[in-house]
Amino acid sequence: MLRNTILKIIYNDIMNSGQRKKNYIIKAISVFKQDGLRLSLEEVAGKMGITKKTLYNHFSSKDELLRECILSISSDMQQAVRGLDDPDHPAIENLRYSFLNLNLFFTELSPVFFYDIMRLNPNQATREHFTGSELFRKKLEANLRQGIKEGVYRKNLDVEFISRYISYSVFGFYINSVINNNPHIPKSYFKDTAEYNLGAIVSEKGKQLL
Repeated sequence: MLRNTILKIIYNDIMNSGQRKKNYIIKAISVFKQDGLRLSLEEVAGKMGITKKTLYNHFSSKDELLRECILSISSDMQQAVRGLDDPDHPAIENLRYSFLNLNLFFTELSPVFFYDIMRLNPNQATREHFTGSELFRKKLEANLRQGIKEGVYRKNLDVEFISRYISYSVFGFYINSVINNNPHIPKSYFKDTAEYNLGAIVSEKGKQLL
């Protein structure tokens, strides 16, 4: 009985600590978005309304905090595209919804913050980008197969090629524009891209749904 009580207390402490850490990551991302990534750990803690010691209880350094922030952002990006191959909804609806989610995600992230991440932590940022874009490609491939089966995408589509082309061109153009500080990226970039690509892959039946 006592042993079970102690184990339950330990378990609750671990869960509470994990939730606090997640909350700190969310708050840190908000601070970094507003004030940039060059802040010291003490400055970040101050803007979060906590002490540096509190942050050190969960993160050994600013680099670790940044890594956790990037992982959290990457997870959010992956979550945005998970509905691409949702079997409970039509393919065109799934594609539009997922690109809209990407639009919201990158708008909230902001090109300036994204640029800072790529510049100050390029290795991890590149790894997480590859993971996210590869998930997007695989789910887009499934979306294309679903659309062909529904008759709303053209039957003669080279699914593997089209999924790779759209994935690389969409994200490649965006990242290149951010890195080169291109001021002409519209806030509706991903939404507009979805409609442009849909126009190229839909069948005659699919055109009635655009």
